[in-house]
Amino acid sequence: MPALSQKLVWDIDFLGFFDNREYDTDLTSAKTLFGVRLSPEIGVEFANSHRLMAGASWVQPFGAEVDESKLYPTLYYRYAKKGFSMSFGMFPRTQLIDKLPSYMLYDSIAIFRPNITGVLFQYQASKGYIETYIDWTQMQSSTRREAFIILAAGRWTPNIFIAGGHFSMNHLARTSEPVDGESVMDHISISPYVGVDLTSLTPKLDTLALRVGYYAGIERHRGTGEKHTPNGPLVEFNMAWKYIGMSNTFYYGDDMFPFYGLCGSQLYQGDPFHRANEWYNQTDIDFFFYRNSFVNCSAKLTFHILPNSFNFQQQLAVRFNLNEMVWKDKANRKSKPYLKGIY
Repeated sequence: MPALSQKLVWDIDFLGFFDNREYDTDLTSAKTLFGVRLSPEIGVEFANSHRLMAGASWVQPFGAEVDESKLYPTLYYRYAKKGFSMSFGMFPRTQLIDKLPSYMLYDSIAIFRPNITGVLFQYQASKGYIETYIDWTQMQSSTRREAFIILAAGRWTPNIFIAGGHFSMNHLARTSEPVDGESVMDHISISPYVGVDLTSLTPKLDTLALRVGYYAGIERHRGTGEKHTPNGPLVEFNMAWKYIGMSNTFYYGDDMFPFYGLCGSQLYQGDPFHRANEWYNQTDIDFFFYRNSFVNCSAKLTFHILPNSFNFQQQLAVRFNLNEMVWKDKANRKSKPYLKGIY
């Protein structure tokens, strides 16, 4: 029996972030996030398919003391072969194939909680992908409530047409010594969509796509029996040309997070702006200063528009990611695919 090939593998991910939130709403607070994150990993690969990796993510906000920083361990097994891949352990959120919509992942959570802790399954082909994961966010104790997320996403693009969607179940249980009023909470959502991707028909543009979907949720407070079913249409438009991009998301419907005041981010991982009850519009304008296969330097202007308020957000991010494959492949370092941004 031939010996299994093995090699040392490594990955270094750096993120510098600036996020200034000039908000005039009761849905979320105005603040500025400014700092850096460093996430080194090292491990071994067997038979070109199996990896065992260990490392950490260190997040240091500017203006804070070192003992106020956050350190997250990274330790996982990953298998990848012929389109299928899986990870088990504490692994980087950057392993996800596609960006999650803002009602599923808040940008500050993407920065300050960089790892998924659980298991991830993915399959990717030329015409689409599907991925699902379980993220165990809190272990039960006498003071801490058990919490986990099950999330699935997929997209099929047979030609210029798009079909896909997202599903999530966020579950918040009680502590091991529950106090009066503490109860099991559920946040379940499904958001299918269809659309067109005209990028291949417009060679001068990097992206041109339109998606129309529908959000449907089930919110349960098992202790009181209170239940909500927020729902409404979603329209998303994306366009990018060289060094500039624009995206717009419009939602017309009910408050997606009706128990946010009671549970906060323990139950809801999405942007609190989606607590708006009637309609909400988010417009992002991106500027790409420099990007290649291992560097992405960009700025973003975001306009959060509500029926009775206008809110402005400015973000700057520098992401640097280098691993043994990019290090060796000098000829293609400046070619596509570009390194994904964090937002």
